[in-house]
Amino acid sequence: MSVFWRSTRAERRSLVVRLALVLAVTGTVGACGVSATSGWHDGDPPGHGVRKDTTIDAPHGPLYPADVKMLVAVAQAGLWEAPASEDVARRSTNPKVRAVAAQLAEEHHVLHKNNIAAADRLQVQLPQAPTPQQRGWRDEIRAASGDELDRVYVNLTRAAHGSVYMAIAAVRSTTENDVVRSSAAIAEDYVSRHMALLESTGLATSDALAVHSGTDARYQALPAPVDLVLGIVLLVAVGAGTLLVVRVGSRTRPEEAVEDEETEEGAWT
Repeated sequence: MSVFWRSTRAERRSLVVRLALVLAVTGTVGACGVSATSGWHDGDPPGHGVRKDTTIDAPHGPLYPADVKMLVAVAQAGLWEAPASEDVARRSTNPKVRAVAAQLAEEHHVLHKNNIAAADRLQVQLPQAPTPQQRGWRDEIRAASGDELDRVYVNLTRAAHGSVYMAIAAVRSTTENDVVRSSAAIAEDYVSRHMALLESTGLATSDALAVHSGTDARYQALPAPVDLVLGIVLLVAVGAGTLLVVRVGSRTRPEEAVEDEETEEGAWT
């Protein structure tokens, strides 16, 4: 501490500036780390305000955003998984995969009709097409053949089923709407059975089984390339900015430095 006070005023000012910048950068990087590693979620756990965004007072009970999202997710899942399963049931040379795909295709049509009926009762508009990502999965399956077709189909559909299953289960356990609860219970039964059927082929890999909560994307152990590049750019920008500010903050006019030194010497003498 005595060394600090014996230094010139300019040196003390420079040290304080450096310390403040280090703390600021540390806080910024820490915040970025939390943001990059946090899972996607719609809200807090039950009992922590998850119910505050009520949008519809439905005749069968309050209808929350999560309820509507579940109906939409089930609809979009059926819009791509049913035709993809029909395609695999026709083209696969693996008897087990062909039988599983045929059953999934048939049951997805039944589940889709039930989901539409529930949405009609609640006056919820459902999408008429799958998401761009889901269309990409369907096209990937259509482009495959032979053993690759079986592997791609099983892993893509198993990962997608695992993702939507978590959304269904969450709504099934928390919804206050009778129609949504009944629809979620039916969907949960179908999707759970479909996961078991896909796993029974023996082709489901760990990537298909380790699905991140709240997303219909396949599990990624490493950050996506875009996220990785953005992270590197951010770190470079923060580092360059920090270096520039430190250099500017540490500079003093020659006469000011001399004046500070003379003042300090006079104080000590």
